[in-house]
Amino acid sequence: MRTFEAVPVARDMPQIDDDMTAAIEYCATTPVQETQRMRGEFLTRWKKRSLQLPPLEAGPCHVDLLEEMLRDLDIRGADALLRHLRTGCPMSGVVGYEGIYSPGSPGEPEITEEELLRRQPDVLARSTQAIRADSLTNKEAVWRSVRRELEAGFIVELRNPPANTVYMRRFVIRQVKSDEHVPRVKERACDDGRMSLINKAVRMATPVKLDTVDVYAEVCRRVARGALARDPRAEFKSVGLDHKDAYRQLHARNDRLCRCVVAEDPATGRIGFFRMERLSFGEAAAVVHYNAFAKVLARVVRKGLKLPLCQYYDDFASPCPASDGTALADVLELLQGILHTSFNEDKTSEGHSFRHLGLVFTITSRGVEVAISAPRRRGLVQMLKGVMARDSLSPGEAASLAGKLGFATSALFGRVGRVPLQPIFRRSNASTTFAGFKLGGDLEEALGWWVRTLAEDEQCFRRTGTRYVLLTDACLFGLGAVLATITEGVVVAVEYFSHPVPKEGANLQIHHLEFVAVAVAFALWFGDKDDYTVSVWVDNDIILGSLVQGRTRAKELRTAVHLFWERLARSRGNAWFDRVPGIDNIADLPSRLLHAWAGVPIRGILPQRREVDQRVVDAAIAEVL
Repeated sequence: MRTFEAVPVARDMPQIDDDMTAAIEYCATTPVQETQRMRGEFLTRWKKRSLQLPPLEAGPCHVDLLEEMLRDLDIRGADALLRHLRTGCPMSGVVGYEGIYSPGSPGEPEITEEELLRRQPDVLARSTQAIRADSLTNKEAVWRSVRRELEAGFIVELRNPPANTVYMRRFVIRQVKSDEHVPRVKERACDDGRMSLINKAVRMATPVKLDTVDVYAEVCRRVARGALARDPRAEFKSVGLDHKDAYRQLHARNDRLCRCVVAEDPATGRIGFFRMERLSFGEAAAVVHYNAFAKVLARVVRKGLKLPLCQYYDDFASPCPASDGTALADVLELLQGILHTSFNEDKTSEGHSFRHLGLVFTITSRGVEVAISAPRRRGLVQMLKGVMARDSLSPGEAASLAGKLGFATSALFGRVGRVPLQPIFRRSNASTTFAGFKLGGDLEEALGWWVRTLAEDEQCFRRTGTRYVLLTDACLFGLGAVLATITEGVVVAVEYFSHPVPKEGANLQIHHLEFVAVAVAFALWFGDKDDYTVSVWVDNDIILGSLVQGRTRAKELRTAVHLFWERLARSRGNAWFDRVPGIDNIADLPSRLLHAWAGVPIRGILPQRREVDQRVVDAAIAEVL
């Protein structure tokens, strides 16, 4: 009982960087006029300095000026990035940015550079065969991308590739933009880093951490909460930017490896070779190089302009007061006008209802609402119905569909829909023909669930200021949980339940019962609530993983986990799961049916016992069984 106060139950959900936290606080509490004056002074000072330091001829930005700015803003850990911006990014070996991201597990690439080059004759033969066998439509699309990049200077044609050449077959991915007023098809050139084997010759030392939908929603919620506490009439908007050419902005090193696009001129049938001067979509190393650069730019905005700018690959977005009329222009002036990095100005946007990462965000006095746009929802439903009507789904189609639906789950915490995604993912990895790729039971059922869910008028959630803490536990004979509230950062336990495991659950394993305890707790305390946020702490790793990911390898829990998240989404609640060591889990006592609360108040409060309807427990057990 004494250890309860040591459990970090009040920490932010999800985790927010220190510089983001400071920018949120400034944005939420500082008058707009003062903010604009501060930003104007910052921009004037650095614009004057930029004129004193002519930009380098090569590079994605004014690197010398960026280095000075990072030093002035006390943004550390970017030395390796600055070096690579000047000399080019290595595309093989161990690659990472420990000053920007947290270190991952140590290790070496799967193959060495020597092995990579030794196997290139076979790579070239297989690539050429695949190119020759491709359709004329695809060859023309690839050749269009080659011509565009030649003109832009991103690639250079080679008549005789050198001995250190890595050959990369290019193909085109067609993306249907169904969330626009007039749906259009976007062609994205992709170089096959898997077939070329270059992705086996690199290891990421620092996993990339992006500002996901959860992060952006939390940033918006905290900005709104702070501003509304100061002015209940406050209104908000979001501003967004799109980084032009993204990966292509950064130069790659070509001294050790000469990476070449292999493509066929459809007019002549000639195979051409084109050395890549920039990072390429399809190379594993490009992901960490580009995102490290983009994250540093976002941090410069956070610390220099005091805007809580979020970064997800080449998409940047920030909430701000609706009356801040210069926020978007100030960000563009800093990143594009002063640092000389390029943005698609026709894709910049701002507004009360704001599209970001394929979703629509709306900040209101009640919290943050996130929804799938109506055009995108209709497009997905139409696509799903088409698949079901013809009763066939190829692996390639399944991969594309899974990607689109994966983004759709973001509007539902990123967890809802994970279980119905699994049959689609399995089909995308299929290596054999299923009688013309017929759907089958699991796949057909999953597609049907998506059609029903997406066809509903609204799919969204809200994050509000109402926050709870829930600790749950179970043993082979008992279930227990403790509910606490958070008021001004103080965590107070207010209620608990303690209930024996009925005979129907006698044969369940402990992780099954741990899940039942969570399900019963949500039914008891949140079954009739709307718009709540709860931090849930469990001490069982299997259940933690299942609830965090929204899916599980334990077949008997798949339906239960899926239904749990589905109910949570429909209640518009928001849950964040984490692990508490068993010794610190105060739900251990009620789970063992030990009612030792009398005389043991927590923070001066004596929790009250809540009785549980046996039917609630039976229903939770039935879902597991």
